Amino acid sequence: MDYTDSRIIFRLLKDPRESFSSIASDLDISAQDMNYRVKKIRDEGIIKKYMLHVNPAVYGKNSLYLAFHNDKIYKGPVSSVIKCLEKVVVYGFSGTDSEINERKKEMVDSLGMPVMEYSPKIYTGNASVSPLDLQIINVLRNDPMKKSPDISRILEVKSTTVEKRIEKLRENRIISIIPKLDLSKINIVILGIFSSRPETIERELDDSFFVVNDPVSGISLSIEKDIYSANSIIQKIKKIDKNIETMVIYDYDFFE
Repeated sequence: MDYTDSRIIFRLLKDPRESFSSIASDLDISAQDMNYRVKKIRDEGIIKKYMLHVNPAVYGKNSLYLAFHNDKIYKGPVSSVIKCLEKVVVYGFSGTDSEINERKKEMVDSLGMPVMEYSPKIYTGNASVSPLDLQIINVLRNDPMKKSPDISRILEVKSTTVEKRIEKLRENRIISIIPKLDLSKINIVILGIFSSRPETIERELDDSFFVVNDPVSGISLSIEKDIYSANSIIQKIKKIDKNIETMVIYDYDFFE
């Protein structure tokens, strides 16, 4: 995998639905070369699948993220699993306050006491979720990469309307579309950043592909081109928040 392949993966992590023609133009490669490279990336299993994460606030629910420092595996239902080289596994789940408290008790009984706990009241911007938005989300659940014209035919609305609504849903963090990468096959580093000053930290992270935060608690997954740039950003953000936790992610899954 060369530098151009790495830049393509960067772009697809940040915006999986970005048009190939736009990426090819920015990278100064032909459309044919772009298609060939993306096909090769997929055929080699570097991009394994695409996952949809839906902001639980859409359904009037809250979120909780718990990090455990052990090798045990929790087999109950969760919305995300983030595995770090530091032998820390972060589980995310959502529900009503009573459901979250019950799930937390189950996890503590199974895995022991968590080493970190984050319960951000998830930011949704000024967005309101319309019935059409919910229909689009339901279609994307089956295929997060389904093209807007195909969605428009299913829902019998204009393709441009679908595209605008998806952009708005992502902009307001109602949904995230996340490529599942085989990180053993590439040099890219993904950092998990856990901060008590997320809005300040976020301004320093140009390449985050998953963010969940409120003013006092937040999690970001940030893409770095290599271990040296990862170390540079860690040193930079630690000057902003000395209590920040940073971890190198080697695997991750989102289920909702």
